[in-house]
Amino acid sequence: MELFNNHTALIIIDMQKAFVEPGAPLCVKGAKATVPACAKTIEEARTAGSPVIWVKRHYRSDGSDVEFTRYQTWEEGGRPLAHGSKGIGGAEEAEGLERKPGDYVVIKPRWSGFFQTELDLILRRLHIDTVVLIGTTTPNCVRTTCYDAIALDYKTIVIERCCSSNTEEIQRVNMEDMERIGAVILR
Repeated sequence: MELFNNHTALIIIDMQKAFVEPGAPLCVKGAKATVPACAKTIEEARTAGSPVIWVKRHYRSDGSDVEFTRYQTWEEGGRPLAHGSKGIGGAEEAEGLERKPGDYVVIKPRWSGFFQTELDLILRRLHIDTVVLIGTTTPNCVRTTCYDAIALDYKTIVIERCCSSNTEEIQRVNMEDMERIGAVILR
């Protein structure tokens, strides 16, 4: 099965240092191990001419847009993902992943890549009918983006080896749940 074409977009969710690097305050335990598979998938999409869209999280320096459920961790953890942040809590792409000219960047204010962003507009303008999701974390941002993609009538594919959770059980249950609602899970 050829995964990518001109009606399919790759959406890379939160593969930023603050979520991927071990020791980062928001680190997802399984995220670092997915970087090589993510890099390979990104290259496959680019080679096929599919749009590559980086969906990222950034916070204002004063923390006024940090979710109340994450605010204390954000404040105590050195304010990861603050605009312009670098290093272990940085908002930039994880080591081993590179954004290139022509890639799109969407900044999301909450879990889903669609919530209060221009992602749906970009996809529709590009005549995209299928989205491929990769990134972290599976139970939060990948899953909510998956649900919203399906609600917006996109064919939705999730590549399991390119997604991560803090435990294998969380990963398994969330992949099964997304599959039950209609996402295609590539294992």
